[in-house]
Amino acid sequence: ANAFRDYLNTWVKDLRTLYPHTREGRPRPNIHAAGHIYDFLLLFGPVLSWWCFPFERLIGALQKINTNDHIG
Repeated sequence: ANAFRDYLNTWVKDLRTLYPHTREGRPRPNIHAAGHIYDFLLLFGPVLSWWCFPFERLIGALQKINTNDHIG
């Protein structure tokens, strides 16, 4: 869980370095949701041991959000 959090923080920092034109103060919903995976890893253990449907549903909702300056 700690390694995931460290990698995620490094990734977000690198995104801001590579794409400085994006709004730094407002993380995208998918980055925010990824931050919660750390909490779920601590609560439920390895990802293979718990159901991923809530994340799949969230991804579907995130895909419907219109963003003009999204990354990726």
